[in-house]
Amino acid sequence: MISGKNLNALAGALLVSLGTSVLAATTVAPPREPRMSRDPDLGTYAKGPQLVQPPALQAELMALTIGGIEDRRARLKRKVLNDLIFVKGGTFMMGDFGPSWSPEQLYFSSGVDNKPAHKVTLTSYSLSRYKTTYAEFDVFTDATGRPRAAATWWNGVNRHPVVPAGLYWQHAKDYCTWLARETGVPFDLSTEAQWEYAARSGGQNFIWATDNGHLDVGRNAPSYEQTRLLGPVTRVNPSVQRTSLHPVGMFPPNPLGFYDMSSNGWEWMQDWYDASYYQVSPERDPKGPASGTLRVERGYAEGDYPSGGVLNRFSRDPLTTRRDIGTGIIGPGVAATHTVRCAVNLARPIAGVK
Repeated sequence: MISGKNLNALAGALLVSLGTSVLAATTVAPPREPRMSRDPDLGTYAKGPQLVQPPALQAELMALTIGGIEDRRARLKRKVLNDLIFVKGGTFMMGDFGPSWSPEQLYFSSGVDNKPAHKVTLTSYSLSRYKTTYAEFDVFTDATGRPRAAATWWNGVNRHPVVPAGLYWQHAKDYCTWLARETGVPFDLSTEAQWEYAARSGGQNFIWATDNGHLDVGRNAPSYEQTRLLGPVTRVNPSVQRTSLHPVGMFPPNPLGFYDMSSNGWEWMQDWYDASYYQVSPERDPKGPASGTLRVERGYAEGDYPSGGVLNRFSRDPLTTRRDIGTGIIGPGVAATHTVRCAVNLARPIAGVK
């Protein structure tokens, strides 16, 4: 962890950026037979060099935790605008494209709600390269007088400024729309079509949002065992050896520059969930059903890599509702692994803030 002594200097240097990244077509070809490597045991990781979050990124995040609220708001505004990647719109086949791509002409996933693959055309937009961290979300709650997220879950052991913030759907929505008011830029939750298009590096035939289209566990995506060594170690429950989320930006991004889209927590989408929506989805800029009871999530929690990769859809209660085992009371659950990454619905790049 970077000491407070050098934090301001590092953060100040960081905030001089090039603004929104504009990324063109990538040169990484999607593999027709994407592989998932075996998960090495913990001893293998313990013997090798330990991964750390890039110091400059860590300094920028930690800078959001110090100083007065107006200074923190200004730093957050700079960071969220400079973290945006402009995604040029286009047309792709959304859903499980396995039969038209894999040598065996088989589906990549076993689910039924991501079929059939269907033509979608998206207007250009921007999306954050990272998931929202507690450092960023705390600026929002402190500025608006709300309780801090996850402060009461297991006495806050899951919280750390540099890891993705665990949120209910409405909190994720409120954060993105607050950013819109703070910046004057139309931030919002991404639609699942926008998310999948970005995860697949412009709608190409990738099933893993990694640097090479394969899941090389331990190199470009974390393994279940490896997360026990990634600092800061945050555990869902201190008495159980099961890790939660790790610091953002530790593993290589996908070819478009997005981090942690195949790991490090599920991500809330704008869309309501309907298992049969792909059968009736409009082609242009689909936004999901008009109503519903469950929201769509994409991505994965730690060490959980079902077949189908970023093609998979998940339905979630917006409050992750559960029944308390002791009291039997039904109420909001723990959303420690439910995260957000905000989008900007503007068909041109956003100028960064110096």
